[in-house]
Order: sequence, then C-alpha cells, then structure tokens
Amino acid sequence: MARLNRLVATLALSWAAAVTAAPDEHELGKTEGYPIQRFGSEFSMLTDRYKVGTFSNMGRVFWPREVAAPPTASPLLRSDATFSVQYPYNGQTLSLDDFLARQRVTGLLILKGNMVVLEKYQYDRQPEQRFASMSMAKTITALLIGIALKEGKISSLEDPAEKYAPDLKGTVYGPVQIRHLLRMSSGAKWSDRVVANQTSDIGQLSADTYFRRARGGAFAVARVRDSVAPPGTVFNYSSAETFALGLVLRGAINGDIATYMADRLWKPLGAESAASWLTDWSGTEAAFCCINARLRDYGRLGLLMANDGVWNGQEIVPRQFMLEATDATRQPDYLKPRKATSFFGYGYQTWLYPYRTRTFQARGLFGQEIIVQPDSKIVVVITSVNRTPDTPSDIFVERNYFVGAILKALGGNSDVYR
Repeated sequence: MARLNRLVATLALSWAAAVTAAPDEHELGKTEGYPIQRFGSEFSMLTDRYKVGTFSNMGRVFWPREVAAPPTASPLLRSDATFSVQYPYNGQTLSLDDFLARQRVTGLLILKGNMVVLEKYQYDRQPEQRFASMSMAKTITALLIGIALKEGKISSLEDPAEKYAPDLKGTVYGPVQIRHLLRMSSGAKWSDRVVANQTSDIGQLSADTYFRRARGGAFAVARVRDSVAPPGTVFNYSSAETFALGLVLRGAINGDIATYMADRLWKPLGAESAASWLTDWSGTEAAFCCINARLRDYGRLGLLMANDGVWNGQEIVPRQFMLEATDATRQPDYLKPRKATSFFGYGYQTWLYPYRTRTFQARGLFGQEIIVQPDSKIVVVITSVNRTPDTPSDIFVERNYFVGAILKALGGNSDVYR
C-alpha cells in the first residue's frame, strides 16, 4: 500500500477544481445559471440549454425512489500532488486541460485503488450534486441480479424470466433465460436508437416508464412481440431487456429494487450520499436507466467491480458472477470484443474492451461512463452532456486515447488488443 500511495502521490491530484472555458457554455445555458427543464408535453432531454441543469437534478424533474446511504461514508484517500497526462489524437499531443476544453464533461473522477487521483467538475457543477447514470444503471441492475443469485432468491440464470415475473408471461421475454437477458440476447426485435422527433422503441419505453405516460410495469414491454433470432445467438442492445430484468429482480426479492440496492450495495459500500432511482406509475424502477448519484459514489461502485465484488474483505457480489459478467474470454463468440460491435464486446449488462488486460465499462447516453481495470485497480468516471445521445465517433475515439493514457500513466495496460 505504501508503494501504491507513493506512486499515486507522485503522479497525481487536483481535486474538485473548476476548469475555465468548458466547451459550449453559452449554448448549454451558462448565462441562465444552467436551468432545469420543467417536465411537460414539450420536455426533451435533447435540448442543449437544459442538459447541464437537468442531468444533475433528475430527481427534481421526475419521480424518484431514494436509495439510502449509511450514516458513515467509506474513506477515499487524497493527495496534494497535481495529475497531468498527455494523449495522442488526430496528429496532436493533448493534455488533460485540452480534453476538458474539448469535451462536454460535467464531472471527471480518476481512482487508483481507494486513492483519488483527480476529481474535476465543469459547468458550475459541484461534488454534492447527483449525476444521471443514464444506462450505466444497467450494470447496477446486473450486479443486483448477481446478489439475488448469491442469496438464493434467484435459483439459476437458466431460469425463464416469467418464473419470477409472472406478468411477463405471454410476452416475448417471458420464456427467455435470465442469462440471455443479461447478455442482451433474447432475440427480440428492438431498436435502442434515439431519433429526434421520431417515434422509437426506446423513446416509447421511456414514455411508458419514468415519463409516466402509461401505467408502467410489464405493460411497458408487452408490445414487443416479434423475434428475429433464437435466444442466446445474437447480440442486440435493448433497454427493454434490462427493464424485464428489473421485473425479474422485483419478483425474486418481493420488493422494490431501490431499497434492495440500498441494503445490498449502497450501505455496504459506504456511499457518502443517498442516490435515487426514477420510477413509473406502478412504482417500478426504470431498471434500464435513471439512477442519480454523486461522482464519488459511482467511483466506489467502480472500485467494488475492480475488486471483483469484494469490499473490505466482504463478498458483496459473487466473484464468479463478476468474472462471467466482465471477462471477455468467458463470453460466447458472438459477444466477444470486435464481434458484438466493431470495438466492444458485451458481458452481463457491461461493455468489454478489446484489451488483453481485462477492462470493462458501464456506459450511458450522452457520454456517461465508469471504466474499470481490475488488475491495476484503476477506475475512471465521466459524466457528460454530449450533443447527441449516441457518442459520435470522434468523441469516442478521443476518449479511448485519453483513458488509455490514464491507464498507462497509473500502471495499467491498454496497448494490446485482442
């Protein structure tokens, strides 16, 4: 530990400092104090003017259920040193400040073990604010499934979803194995693509759940009727499958998953603040998205995953489940890196990097990320207000170079690909 602390102290830290000249400040509402959009018929998360304010105040816009925190937070070590890193991109050598001046990052946290290497906020955001997870919540839903499996509340990942969620009977998801839902491999016809001013599968799911424009619960996925492949054969990213997993989890634990998350994750981790999870009219959590938490608590969650589910010597998530969820070598061929997508592979609700050293990511729309490398115990958390829901290729590529440089600077590895 002493060696680790010396290494990080040598490399690292400028914590919670603001960076001037964040990109597109005026467009994002700086002169108005980064306003929060009022929910109504005209509400859209695509409106730039409201993104900063809304994405850090989702509990004031929608209907959250609290995820309680313990009385005392687990400590994160800090240093007074200054962290600097350089990364190559587009024929240039760029710095940390360049990255923050080029990307719409609201918060950036870098951890090496339990040492805070760097913590920065832009657009007048503060450490006490809760940042929207978007689809990073999918990974948390998977972790809770793993805990329920450990506790015997779920007997087997080969069980059909309808065993625990009877309301899914008669839907395309009812007979699908839990494992196939974890891997986004139900075979159901679905598109998660967000298109402005167009009806879409994911847009309808959002409306039916945390937008509360329908009654919620299993109704939100009952309209999905067609399959295009047998379960367990094709990867297709689908928020509906995570929502179905949420229904499975609620049935298995016979309760709400925000409380389960508090008791099984947030309190054991020593989160420093309560989080929240948005719900539909029926009180069902939108399991595919919609957790809101402090940056440092996302970091603690990343450290739990970096330690393969163990926290302070206690196994919170089963280690074998974590390896099945995050190890690319344990995935079927169609889910491996450069097979599931042109870059990432996919595990249990988790994106897998094509590095020889196991590295994985929780990811959400508009640029939310928790990057974890267990061997080096490095965690990087990024919250963002990107212009488009899907990350454009130039932003995606630059982020990969930036994160790769961080991994190398802190003793990790990112230069050998599968």
